[in-house]
Amino acid sequence: MSKLLRNRYVLLERDGVINRRVRCGSVKVWEQFEFLPRALDGLRLLAENGCTTLIVSNQNGVGEGLVSSNELDVLTRRFLLEVALSGGIIQQVYYCLHAPSDRCNCRKPRSGLLQRAQTEHRFSFADAFLIDDALSGVRAAQDVGCPAILIRREAFLHDRREQEESPALACDLYEAAERILSVWVPKSRYVSVAAL
Repeated sequence: MSKLLRNRYVLLERDGVINRRVRCGSVKVWEQFEFLPRALDGLRLLAENGCTTLIVSNQNGVGEGLVSSNELDVLTRRFLLEVALSGGIIQQVYYCLHAPSDRCNCRKPRSGLLQRAQTEHRFSFADAFLIDDALSGVRAAQDVGCPAILIRREAFLHDRREQEESPALACDLYEAAERILSVWVPKSRYVSVAAL
C-alpha cells in the first residue's frame, strides 16, 4: 500500500455510495445488502493509494425501530469483512442512529458526525473529501469546509463544468475515488486498481 496519502481522509455515506438503498428505507439483514457496481474497486483504489476511509452514515432505522442495534452491528461487521477481502480498508464506522424527529446534532445535514470523526482522527477537513449520494451530506461537508462529491447515477449526463457552488458529481464510488486521487496525486503516481 502506498504511504503517499496516509494523512488524507475520505468520508463516505454507506447507503447509496457503497451499497444499494432498499425501498423500505433500512437494510436489515445481510441478504438485503448489495454492493453497488465498482464500489469495492473504489474502496480498494483508495486503500492502495494510502487514503484513510471512514464511514459517516445516517442510519435512522434504529431510532425508528426498523432495525435493532444488534442487527446493524452484525451487518456492519459482515460488510467490513467483505470490503477487506476485496482489498479495501474502512478504518472506522460512525453512524447516526437517531430518528429525524430526534433533532440530534449528528444527523446530516448537521455536521456532528463529521466533527466527531475529525476530532477522533485529527485530520484537516480541508485535506479530506466526503462522498455522499444526498445533498444533506454535501451540506454537512460544506458547513465544516470539507470538499464533497455527490454520487448521481446519471452524472455522465451533466456538464462537468458545474458552477462553483454546485457539488462535484460522480457516477459511482470508483469515479469519485479517481477524482479525489487526481486532485491529490498526479495520475502517473497513483496505483490503479485495473492494473492490479
